[in-house]
Amino acid sequence: MTTAFVLSGGGNLGSVQVGMLQALWRAGIKPDFIVGTSVGAVNGGWLAGRGRDAHVEELAEVWKGMRRTDVFPTQLVGGLLGFVGRTDHLVPATGLRKILKRELTFERLENALIPRRSSCA
Repeated sequence: MTTAFVLSGGGNLGSVQVGMLQALWRAGIKPDFIVGTSVGAVNGGWLAGRGRDAHVEELAEVWKGMRRTDVFPTQLVGGLLGFVGRTDHLVPATGLRKILKRELTFERLENALIPRRSSCA
């Protein structure tokens, strides 16, 4: 039987997912396939890159060390420009991009150790 992990979005709920992943790992339940959206895609990407032998405690340490400003580096002028419609965002993607570059072990999905799919829903 194939085991799929489906990881939802929801910002800081990504840290809750880590606790659930730790419990599944302790029970010997590991995924053959991962699906994730938003923060679930980030956690799923971390896990997919490390494979079924991943140490999920390391992902917990990533979350413990993360601050809001790491993900959402707010800028007064940039936020104001976004608010009035002069840019397409309120917060730049630079923080998230830096985290992904540091934490993901692959650049292309097909190079992940566990197959995964991201959703834009």
